Order: sequence, then C-alpha cells, then structure tokens
Amino acid sequence: MYPTAVYRETGGGGGRKRRALPSVRRPHRERTWSWCLRLLAGLSGAVIAAVPAAAAPPPDDIDSYPLAHGNYTAPDNYGWLYFKTPGGWGCGIGPNGGPVGCDAVARDAPPGTNQTYAIIYAPAEYRHSDTASFTHNVDVLLAGQRLQSLGGACAVDNQGAVHCQTGGGHGFILSPDHGVLW
Repeated sequence: MYPTAVYRETGGGGGRKRRALPSVRRPHRERTWSWCLRLLAGLSGAVIAAVPAAAAPPPDDIDSYPLAHGNYTAPDNYGWLYFKTPGGWGCGIGPNGGPVGCDAVARDAPPGTNQTYAIIYAPAEYRHSDTASFTHNVDVLLAGQRLQSLGGACAVDNQGAVHCQTGGGHGFILSPDHGVLW
C-alpha cells in the first residue's frame, strides 16, 4: 500500500549505505484521524438530535427599554450586575451572557423553590438555594428600565414583572402570581 519508510543513500564511493528517513505519509495516523473525525461528527449529530427544543420566548423586546443608571454592582462579585425590583426582590445578571436570576419565585412555582434561574446553555428553572445568591445592597431598577451585561439583560415592565434573558436565548418573566420560563 504505502511505503513505511523512505531511504536515502549516504556515503560516497563503494561504501554506500541506505538510511531510513521518516515516512512522508503516515497512513495509520491519517486513517486514525479520519475515523476520529467521523465519530465526533456522528456523536455531535446524535447529541443535537437528543436535546428537546425549549419553549420559544414570548414576544417581548426588552432591548427597547432604556438602560438604567445607578449603583448596580457589588464589590465582591466582579462583572455581575444586581438590582432590586420595586416589589423588593433581589435579582442579578452574570458576566458574559448570564446566568440571570432572582431570589424569588411566582406563586405558581413548585413548592420548596425560592429562586428563578436561567443559564446560557439551559432553559430557565425554579430551584431551591439555602443562600440568597442575587440579593445585594444595590439600587432599585425602576419600571420601564433595563440592565445589560455582555449578552444578558433584565428589565422591569410597567406592571412590575421582571424580564430576564441570557446570551443563549433562555430566560424568564417573573411576576408575583405567574412565571414564564424558557
């Protein structure tokens, strides 16, 4: 098939010697890489096909809300933005597209949960936390305003509901009575 070595004659006169050089073509490695790439392509297709589609976000454009001005940072968490809602909830936006979350849940949330949380690679969820992750001594985000980090954003609408979304297209709308998660 392919030569395993290439030879070069060295020396002069009658004492010529053949010296093996490394092969220019390495068919074994080529076949191995080709096989690995085909396997990875097949597995990635299988993983993509196995992931269920998340619910589409509701038609809402928080990008149209003006950016808020105020104290929305905490000295111990670089890159994070935190805010309080007019209703008193503590919420936050992580750097680089999220996570986003609030130390609050709607009345229709599962029992035992106390946080609403979304991350860039997974749909929003209600969860339980023993510590308040998003509550800090920061300013209130007024109705009709938004905060935004690189990819993540939150806003408070005129009814007091919190709208948060990650850079990955996941998020939630949270009001005292009802939550929508995607």
